[in-house]
Amino acid sequence: MVADALGVEHRVRRKNYDVLELPNEAFVCLLPCMTPEQYNRINRRFEDVWPDVTVRRNHILAFTAERVHTPVDYVFLYRGPFWFDEEDLDRYIQSHTMQGYRPC
Repeated sequence: MVADALGVEHRVRRKNYDVLELPNEAFVCLLPCMTPEQYNRINRRFEDVWPDVTVRRNHILAFTAERVHTPVDYVFLYRGPFWFDEEDLDRYIQSHTMQGYRPC
C-alpha cells in the first residue's frame, strides 16, 4: 500500500516541502537510480491514472521500489541499475487500479 505522505521534509528556497510536494526538478534529484527521462516517462504514463501529483509520486516511488526490490524508504539511497518497459508499467497500473480483475 502507498502512503499519503512519507513524513520526509526538504527545504528549498527557504520553504519546507514534504518530499512528495517538491518541484519536479528537485524530486527527480532525490532518486539517484532514475534519470530525468525515466521519471518523465513514468510520470506521463501515471498522470492519467493518478492526476493528483502527490498520489502519482507515491506510486512512482512504489513502482521504483518494486522494480529494484527494495522498500520505498531505500529508493532515495539506491544507486544501482533501474530499468522498466511498458509491460512493467501496465502491470503496475493494472494491479493498483484493479483493472482487468472484474468478474464476468
